[in-house]
Amino acid sequence: MAARPEHRERWETRTLRALMVPANLVLGGLVASLVALPGVTLLPALVALGRAFSQWHDDGDDAVVTSLLRELRATWRRTWRAGILAGIVVWLLVVDVLFLLAQLGTASAGFAVVLGGATVPVAAVVGLVLLLVPVAAARQRDGTVRDWLRAAATFAAGRPVGTLALLLLGAAVLATCVVLPTLAPFVALSVPLYLAVRAWPPSAGPADAGS
Repeated sequence: MAARPEHRERWETRTLRALMVPANLVLGGLVASLVALPGVTLLPALVALGRAFSQWHDDGDDAVVTSLLRELRATWRRTWRAGILAGIVVWLLVVDVLFLLAQLGTASAGFAVVLGGATVPVAAVVGLVLLLVPVAAARQRDGTVRDWLRAAATFAAGRPVGTLALLLLGAAVLATCVVLPTLAPFVALSVPLYLAVRAWPPSAGPADAGS
């Protein structure tokens, strides 16, 4: 009889722990999306969210939203300039994609397809920066954006298959958000970034990313 409350507590604890994952992904993604709304704050928001996810996954700090806001304050001076540049590039890519889509039904559709193919590598590089720089920022908490860019390049070069898989999963999430746009504020940023944090744990730092 005495074992039943203990068993029920363990079952409830496991259930609550399982529910914490989607709850933190949704809440963290929503807050990060609100912060990133102007576009030029996208990179700072992702850096803060990546560091919050790292603290959750590595240290057990499941207050993701609180950690996100704290990390945004801690990293803002280091990220706002790079955030402006990244935001401009992202906006240019969005405008380019919308323009190319508008040309598909016209006489210049062939040119649009060729130009669209040339845009894919640029979009892939931008996507890698937005996903791996936050991971690097979580691993090198006192580093600069330049340090994080070097670490992100090391991550990508050390695990090309994992990097490609991450890009494909991120593209799948974005495609799902295009089909179901109401999901975008909740998962478009959080799910790909959470997968990136999980894929490059602290043991996969720049010094041993290729191991």
